[in-house]
Amino acid sequence: MRVTLSNAMFLTTPRWWLPFFMPSTISLLLIVVGLIFMWRNRARYNTLAWRVGALLNTLGAVILYLSCTPLVATWLAANLESMVPPLRPANAPNCDAIVVLGSSFHWYRDQPDQAYLLSATADRFRVAVEAYKLGKAPVLVLGGGGKSDEPKVSEGYFQMQQALELGIPASAIVVGPQAINTEGEATQHAATLRRLGAKKILLATSVFHLPRAAMQFRALGFEVVELPCHYLTAGIEERFSWRMLLPRGLALDQTETCLKEYLGLLSAKFFPAKEIPVERAP
Repeated sequence: MRVTLSNAMFLTTPRWWLPFFMPSTISLLLIVVGLIFMWRNRARYNTLAWRVGALLNTLGAVILYLSCTPLVATWLAANLESMVPPLRPANAPNCDAIVVLGSSFHWYRDQPDQAYLLSATADRFRVAVEAYKLGKAPVLVLGGGGKSDEPKVSEGYFQMQQALELGIPASAIVVGPQAINTEGEATQHAATLRRLGAKKILLATSVFHLPRAAMQFRALGFEVVELPCHYLTAGIEERFSWRMLLPRGLALDQTETCLKEYLGLLSAKFFPAKEIPVERAP
């Protein structure tokens, strides 16, 4: 049986209130409330209350439609990605450590030593390993989600196994504590990085996630060099096409992913990560 473990989009900062700001939730709430207004006033067709219900229905449908279009999804992603200048591992400056932020992975319950990384995680890991092999930092710090009751079933653990297979010495690999959101990962990595004496880090994560992640690490006092990867807009046509107006489920997922990052940037600005004292760090 395959089980998916992830510290994915819906778990990251901001926390419990995040779904209420997503277009899928907002549109469905508007439609439900609109239908209630219309149903309760069905005998008084075209009254103010019925019109309000119809307006809420229309507004909910429009929000849902726009959120499902590649046009909106691509525009949101492109704006996020434009915040980070492109940088190849070969052109990165030398740093004290390379930090790889987690995303998601799959594992098999009956074979806990067998797993594979999904696209975002694999790309983050790839650029980090490339940077290490180019001598950009002496240590590779791995993080990510997992199960607290099974330490060896974690994203960082599986990345460590892959790094060893790629010839990276065990002495150069540090597996950070498990975390379920970016703020927690930054906070826990901070304690690890302090022990290593690292001040300047090369941060490897998806480019749309980099603005928020870098902000969290900078709030903790680190000098951050952003190492982007996993572009959501890679291969997307720059010119407008009518196909970009056709709704798609993947577009809705990307829209909500990007909106989460914008909300996360706002959250990180007003509620920056706070460092755990080293002596109490896990």
